[in-house]
Amino acid sequence: MDVITEQTSAPARYVTLRDYLRVLRRYRLMIVIVGLVGAAAGLVYAGQQAPVYTAAAQVSFQDPTGDLGVVGLASSSVETPAQVAATEAALVTTPSVMQQVKHALGVPASAQALAGAVSAQVSATSGLLQVSATGSSSSFAASLANTVAKVVVSQANAQTRTQFTQLARTVKGEIARLRSAATPGRASELAFYADELGRLNTLAGFAGSAQLVAPAQLPGPSSPSRARSALLGLLFGLLLAIAAAFLRDSTDRRLRSAQEMRQSYELPVVGHIRSQAMGQVAQFSNGSSHAPTIDLEAFRILRRNLAALEGDRSPQSILVTSAVRGEGKTTVASSLAFAIAAAGRRTLLVDCDLRRPALAARLGIDESPGITDYLAGAVSPQDILRLVTLAEPRGSDDAAPASNGHAPAARAPQLVFIPSGSRTAKASELLGSYRFNEFIQQVSEAYEAVVFDSSPLLPVADTLEVLARVDAIVVCARASETTREQASAAREALSRFPKRPTGLVVTGIKPGGDDYDAYA
Repeated sequence: MDVITEQTSAPARYVTLRDYLRVLRRYRLMIVIVGLVGAAAGLVYAGQQAPVYTAAAQVSFQDPTGDLGVVGLASSSVETPAQVAATEAALVTTPSVMQQVKHALGVPASAQALAGAVSAQVSATSGLLQVSATGSSSSFAASLANTVAKVVVSQANAQTRTQFTQLARTVKGEIARLRSAATPGRASELAFYADELGRLNTLAGFAGSAQLVAPAQLPGPSSPSRARSALLGLLFGLLLAIAAAFLRDSTDRRLRSAQEMRQSYELPVVGHIRSQAMGQVAQFSNGSSHAPTIDLEAFRILRRNLAALEGDRSPQSILVTSAVRGEGKTTVASSLAFAIAAAGRRTLLVDCDLRRPALAARLGIDESPGITDYLAGAVSPQDILRLVTLAEPRGSDDAAPASNGHAPAARAPQLVFIPSGSRTAKASELLGSYRFNEFIQQVSEAYEAVVFDSSPLLPVADTLEVLARVDAIVVCARASETTREQASAAREALSRFPKRPTGLVVTGIKPGGDDYDAYA
């Protein structure tokens, strides 16, 4: 029979404005540094640029066809000086013009290179054509602008004179036609054309439609604006850093916030533990200073939330695990057991991490004899029990009623602890044995709460032997350490077992993060 599993797509990474602001806040230092580096690079660039000189010459134009009617012929459409200037502006950088400029200047630069240093535009107010040229020296810039302007004036005037020459030929042909016809009464008409022919011949030699009205002067240097360069560098640096931040965030597989962990594990978050509390045991009477109140409150909250997993009925046996090592499961298991004991409940803490036990060392207790020795039949139950006394926290509110509703006895809270025992190569076999199942049943009858510190879920099979035998499961995930793949694998591993009340504890919360809230 085929098993059909439902594949759920990963939640969208950026949905709301808060998601984008989260990335900007997380990488704010990198963004600021790269932005400042960009601004500094802009200043350096501006300082290293050689000065650029820009010179401009102005040319005026007039329509040369305005007087065609004097010879009795139809005239062309009359253009305004601005229209003529606009027409000439488009021809300034043509190869024919720039070849003449190159020849006049006698420079080795190509005509195309000279064209790249020249621009032309028409003034909207005066209608004059302004020819601008840039160069590495003021003299070259002025010479280039004036030479281009002179070539443009020369070509325009030559074209105008050619038009008058062609017009003179037309009038001369009309005179020849009248004389050959020998028609009486045409003497006055011949005299008129002869007079106009003389004027057209004169215009053909001296007329012009363009004039250089303002030659280019030697310009001063114009360097790139340092402020503008710095601003552009800053903007480019910020854009580059923001793009890098989102690229890095989108490829980062680590879970950083409680919201991301809740979505990846698909479990309710029952506690948040600071990074400062990692590797410690809250409320342990070992002569050291008391744990900060904020850490004690975190485990009190965890204790209360676990009770709410089953409708305000506290689970009796609790297994604490994680996807991989280093996620704070030992800290959570021990401190949770101390918090439950401080509330007046008979509590047993069992170190079931038989591969890398750490509880005995933190509590200053010998590892053996312990649970492995008992399961191997080497010792009796009385030989593995250790009594640990809790410290009285300052301002404690843990003098809570016992589970039966009566006030607890007036004694210092105590916790019973069973260490891991002698090292063994058969950890999975011992935890999956019938003897261990009996052990869980016996301690569940003797104690109101039993907390098991187990091995990680993914590297070894030890925890899988215990999952089905407990009342509740606490999974620890460390912020900015646990990856999405690890969370998915842990979720899949848990789904193979009968459903148990399961909560997620986010560990390693750093001050200033989204999940950090110091009230005490």
